[in-house]
Amino acid sequence: MNQMSVLWLRRSALLALMAGFALGADPANVSELRRGFERPPNEARMMVRWWWFGPSVTKPELEREMRFMKAGGIGGFEVQPTYALALDDAAKGIKNFPYMSAEFLDALTFTGEKAKELGLRMDLTLGSGWPFGGPHIPLNLASPRLRVARSAPGAMPALQEGEQLIAAFLDGKPVLLADGKVTLPAGASGQVTFFISSHTRQTVKRPAVGAEGFVLNHYDTAAIQAHLKAVGEPMLKALEKTPPYAIFSDSLEVYSSDWTSNFLAEFQKRRGYDLTPYLPALADDIGPATRTIRHDWGLTLSELCEDQYLKPLTAWARAHGTKFRSQTYGIPPVTLSSQHLADLPEGEGTQWRRFSTTRWATSANHLYGNPVSSSETWTWLHSPVFRATPLDVKAEADIHFLQGVNQLVAHGWPYTPPSVPEPGWRFYAAAVFNQHNPWWIVMP
Repeated sequence: MNQMSVLWLRRSALLALMAGFALGADPANVSELRRGFERPPNEARMMVRWWWFGPSVTKPELEREMRFMKAGGIGGFEVQPTYALALDDAAKGIKNFPYMSAEFLDALTFTGEKAKELGLRMDLTLGSGWPFGGPHIPLNLASPRLRVARSAPGAMPALQEGEQLIAAFLDGKPVLLADGKVTLPAGASGQVTFFISSHTRQTVKRPAVGAEGFVLNHYDTAAIQAHLKAVGEPMLKALEKTPPYAIFSDSLEVYSSDWTSNFLAEFQKRRGYDLTPYLPALADDIGPATRTIRHDWGLTLSELCEDQYLKPLTAWARAHGTKFRSQTYGIPPVTLSSQHLADLPEGEGTQWRRFSTTRWATSANHLYGNPVSSSETWTWLHSPVFRATPLDVKAEADIHFLQGVNQLVAHGWPYTPPSVPEPGWRFYAAAVFNQHNPWWIVMP
């Protein structure tokens, strides 16, 4: 798209707006409206997710890229440290600082100060990759699950580290005694179904160097507290003079996390009956009660995630002078109403004729009166990363706007060392919104 095309589109939009004013609006406001479109205030500008690969960053390049953002009409960024793209190479100026190292925290401090100087909003991903976790999360605080094993009578399942046998059934009848032994009737046949409190053993996706480790348990306050102590506190201390506008939690995506070690006690407290004799309903159809039991099981998981993860994070953010921006969807099975526990609910996805988490977030904001709805925008747009044109970008943005979004968070802006040849570094999931893109000249 050339400069003439840009001017033509802008003039056409303004003529349409002015025609609307001619039908009854105050013409005195047209010039003000025009100025707002030509020079939007910072809070109306799009943001970018800024990937720090490694992290291998230098202060001169951080400042250079922030100045490019400002010149490109971008209102702010979200720092997200992620996987390394190159080995250390002194000749090329590439040095991967371990996540949470003194060098990394110093880079955060510099970025916060420079962002404030340039008038850019700074958000901070409260972790590396996603979901939250890392080397500070031991197995007992890692994402849990309910493992179901079946065997012939007389055979016992092998338990792995951190697992606990909680129940066994034969033909729907309990056969596990209090001492952990299985007692079967004489001549028993068929399969014994065992229910085991276990762990997903899922690790953080796309972590930075030194951020590798288990995903935390979203149903246990002790897990998020351990994460805040190891990650949150040091980062916000580094940004003490320039706290981020918001801390960010990416989409949950904790696969198969459907249990926690104290689930039976929590279920009894919240639902008013003992789940133990009804555990077979979670693995098989036991009749008319199956759907009710599964509903109560899912509702309990949702409440635990809200009470043990979302509420503590929001409270922690406010206590540190910032806000909590959250993509509250995925597994654990949060609900639409869970969105009201975050200061800034965010969606993702452009699906129009089927469910989208974008519409979920904006619907919740409409119901709860939250004025700002953001979206992770342009993820996977025409992958590989440089296929998308400005028209493609605009078309997807329009879909987000139609779904109620009024804050775009572009996915994304890849940090690139000066020594890396064009087209620079890029994230695997598209797209690229920095000066290495050929159409950068029309970005404003």
